[in-house]
Amino acid sequence: MNNNMDTLARQCDNCFTTLQGDFCHQCGQEKKSYIRNVSGVVTEFFGEFSNWDTRVWRTLLPLWFRPGYLSRRYVSGHRVPYVPPLRLYLFTSIIAFLLLAKLLPNNGVNINNANEELPSVVSGEPVSPEQFKQELFSQMQTEAKDQGMALPLLSTETNSEFERKIAQLSANPKQAVNKFFSLAPQMMLLLLPLFALLLKLVYLRSERYYMEHLIVALHSHSFILQFSVFYLALELLAQSISLAWLSQSIKWLANGVLLWIPLYLLLCQKYYYRQSWGKTLVKFWLVSSVYNLMAVSALVGLIILSILWA
Repeated sequence: MNNNMDTLARQCDNCFTTLQGDFCHQCGQEKKSYIRNVSGVVTEFFGEFSNWDTRVWRTLLPLWFRPGYLSRRYVSGHRVPYVPPLRLYLFTSIIAFLLLAKLLPNNGVNINNANEELPSVVSGEPVSPEQFKQELFSQMQTEAKDQGMALPLLSTETNSEFERKIAQLSANPKQAVNKFFSLAPQMMLLLLPLFALLLKLVYLRSERYYMEHLIVALHSHSFILQFSVFYLALELLAQSISLAWLSQSIKWLANGVLLWIPLYLLLCQKYYYRQSWGKTLVKFWLVSSVYNLMAVSALVGLIILSILWA
């Protein structure tokens, strides 16, 4: 009886394979019960969602300061010590865009209060919010016609709707900003495989698989998002400090963070693909130029959609 109990105790609860340790060599499940331990359930959830353990710092420090290192290690098979690239990017994307939405200043004027008077767009005299909206809309329509601001890819109806939305959101841009940051992660997720495809085409003779380039893209974009948040946070911190010398020091640090982003991407291509500096510089310029063009086009489209859908 005891032998039967011992045998059952050393079987995998998932596939019933006889265990040789704490983990099943057949399906990988750990021999550990979370049924009676609430903290165990919470730990398992956060472990699966963000892998928030010692692997985080093992991943973040080389991600920030050792260009190309994580991608080389992952491709060569050293994966257990680090957070997987896709999980790292998804978690970074969620946190980064939430923080960017909060950190960006909102300089809008509140026109929702019917009792509050606003300066007239035409005369500067106090007018009601409704009159302010009408004047702002009329002025923007006039300027759009005079300067040819109609968007060529949109129909006449959509252009009119676009102008009306701009006039409406000019006083309260927060709604469009929120819509922008709700769509931005999806845009970045679409640009990722395109960036990997660019690397594949540029390094076609390296005979690397597409997934190897995608690993570089995931790590690179995770780095860009994290350091973009660092830069914006440092800039806002510098503006909020009254001590001139301390504020200036933080601004220098922010500029250093901003300069490190393109330098990091260049070094990442150099150390990952291991080609000469001449080839690396030419290919970096080519990849950067094409990708920046795609990113700017996607950004303009995203801004238009944010305004139309706000």
